[in-house]
Amino acid sequence: MNSNPNTLQSTTCFLKYKSIFLGFVLSVFALTQVEAQQVIGAIDTTSIRIGEQITYEVSVEADSTDLVLFPEGQTFQPLEMIEAYKIDTSFAGAKMNLIKRYGLTQFDSGSYTIPRQLVSINQKPFYTDSIAIEVNNVVVDTTKQGLYDIKDIVSVERTTSKFWTYLLYFLILAALIGAFLYFIIRRSRKKAEAEKKLPPFEQAIFSLKQLDEEYKKPARGVDERDVTKAYYSKLTDIVRRYLDEEVYDRSMESTSSELIDRLMQEKQEGKIDLSKETILKLDQILRRADLTKFARTSPGTGQAEADRLVAEEIVKETKEAIPEPTEEELMRDAAYREALAKRRKRKLILTSVIGVFGILVIATGILVATKGFDYVKDNFIGHPSKDLLEGDWVRSEYGYPPVIVSTPRVLERNEIALPDSLKTQMDMSTFTYGSLIDEFYVVVNNTRFGGKNEADLEAASQGFISTLEASGAKNLIVKSEKYTTPEGTEGLRVYGTGEFPNSINAQKFSPGAYEMLLFTAPGVLQQVLVAHREDDQYAKEMAARIINSVELQKTVPTDVK
Repeated sequence: MNSNPNTLQSTTCFLKYKSIFLGFVLSVFALTQVEAQQVIGAIDTTSIRIGEQITYEVSVEADSTDLVLFPEGQTFQPLEMIEAYKIDTSFAGAKMNLIKRYGLTQFDSGSYTIPRQLVSINQKPFYTDSIAIEVNNVVVDTTKQGLYDIKDIVSVERTTSKFWTYLLYFLILAALIGAFLYFIIRRSRKKAEAEKKLPPFEQAIFSLKQLDEEYKKPARGVDERDVTKAYYSKLTDIVRRYLDEEVYDRSMESTSSELIDRLMQEKQEGKIDLSKETILKLDQILRRADLTKFARTSPGTGQAEADRLVAEEIVKETKEAIPEPTEEELMRDAAYREALAKRRKRKLILTSVIGVFGILVIATGILVATKGFDYVKDNFIGHPSKDLLEGDWVRSEYGYPPVIVSTPRVLERNEIALPDSLKTQMDMSTFTYGSLIDEFYVVVNNTRFGGKNEADLEAASQGFISTLEASGAKNLIVKSEKYTTPEGTEGLRVYGTGEFPNSINAQKFSPGAYEMLLFTAPGVLQQVLVAHREDDQYAKEMAARIINSVELQKTVPTDVK
């Protein structure tokens, strides 16, 4: 590799403190300028079968006083490190030779590339070369493997639009809520109408007159004793109800003798100024009514009409005998009625709200039980990624040469301040939506560095991993493969998973996934990055849609601004 200590040191410092995109590009730019160093990477074989081990060896020649740090962790992706061996050390004068071995394997067949490995010598980075390997399938003897017929075509039901399903749910829910509200309002109106009925005295007089009209012409073929029994039963009920509301609140359930005794007691205590003759008249009517009901006697039509007139006189005399309420009692009664009306109104509103809420809870519970919580949450409450996925997408060109891509929102330009020493060597345009701590992150980066050389995409991918880690990501698993756009442009696809920060201070992390496309042409490096939460299915669909929409315009710049 090359060595230009001043340039390498300034680039490392700039990666630490500047924008992650600038550090990414600078790391690639610096790698193209260093000379070969005393770091060598080698493997014992370039072809293995699935699950076999490759021994990867890193040899370092350095001074005996140098501090050497070898790669640690899963830095060999897409291969998996299964074992790291101890360092072998030997000395030759003032020099020392260090050999570090790693056991690597892969469980999927295909062509893979072991990426460059970073070795730090006195805090200066040195890289090994990338190495291509082949992982072959295990040969299977098909003469011993059972063969099976092709399965028949399975017919499936044609899927229909969910609009009618949603409409049916809505109509059922609306019908339930409407029926409940109708029941509550109807019940409330009945109570209100009951409160607006006539005062007790007027109601009693009106009922007595209605009684006469009802029994003037009895139906033919009906026994006279049954008619008389019904007549006296209603007559006494009218009088009892009036007394129940104005004099004694247990008049309806008291026997005839108990009611008369109570009226006599009220008269003696001075609570009611009712004459003894009136009470005795009432006693006679009650006794006659008991005889018609239990002994089935028939006093005759004339006596019944006379008793009706006497009952009317009793009601009128009782009204006159009741003391007039004081002004304080009237005010207290009005305040009570007003408070009662307010309380009933509040009760009606509360009952309606609780009822509607209960119906919604039950309906939601049924949907959750049948469709699942995520279905209800995403379709009725909402999901930010789902809204982006189903919204209006934009297809735009970014940078020069243009990177054409479809995104759910227009990407915003981010200005990256380049050092004065690099302004004449490269021009960089960066367009983003969101950030690594958000649910969804999109970056389009277009860098022109002049000349006719092409960037090393493998080295660029290493710089990409460093920029993600500098942004707070950790435990990144990296996979890479060749990629070709539908138009035939070849590049490198880098993808994998890791843990992304949930906030700027990076105290909490969530599982995330990323995918990046890298393309190069003479003097140009282009990058498209999509990162999202790993468990977000809608974000996965968006990422695939964005990656599949990438199109490059093959226009190569002749110089840099």
